[in-house]
Amino acid sequence: MKTFKKYIDEAYNDMSKDVKGRVPTDDLHRFASDSSALNKLNTWIGDIADREHISVQAAMEQLYRKVEQIGIEFDPTLDEEVGDSGSKDLPITQYGGRIGKDESGDDIEDDFISAKGPDLKMHVEWERLPTKMFKVVAEIK
Repeated sequence: MKTFKKYIDEAYNDMSKDVKGRVPTDDLHRFASDSSALNKLNTWIGDIADREHISVQAAMEQLYRKVEQIGIEFDPTLDEEVGDSGSKDLPITQYGGRIGKDESGDDIEDDFISAKGPDLKMHVEWERLPTKMFKVVAEIK
């Protein structure tokens, strides 16, 4: 008979724990403007829409902690007043950006995302539900 630990190890081999095993996380940090990698990343990020949140700011903090696991960073604070619904595009960086020189000796100082594709941003939409909670949906596009 299998032990519980062995059963868990086999069942959840390399799957993300917070996405309930839907998306393997081994190459999420290698996302690019390539649609298959971006779709996989957005499925992983989209898990935040499974829950209702007390405030949009709380959802933004959870989203920040989630994507920080793969090196993506953005400013999770919303400066303006949040209404019943809205959206915002947030600039993102990965691994703190790049600074230095490339192989040809030119200076590099970018957000590391621009090397992956044209102008990728974190797009966040929110909506107040009849329960006065918020439904927040996020994706990189």
